[in-house]
Amino acid sequence: MTKKQKAALKYVRENMDEDDMAILQAEIDKSYNMHLVPTEQTVNCDKVIDLLEEYGSENGLGEGWWENEGDMADWLKGL
Repeated sequence: MTKKQKAALKYVRENMDEDDMAILQAEIDKSYNMHLVPTEQTVNCDKVIDLLEEYGSENGLGEGWWENEGDMADWLKGL
């Protein structure tokens, strides 16, 4: 995991509402229990994406920067 990814994930964790994080974690766990890799198809990633975009905006990164850094399964795994 790159320094940029670690910083972005830290930003997401620090800025996501506690209840939203609990729901997200439950969805991730459910995916794993169903033997699926958590992706945008199995987990509601809207808040994660919004926060990654917000981090990018605050740090001079282009829109969608995080898509070049890994797929959503990688990002969710990092949370």
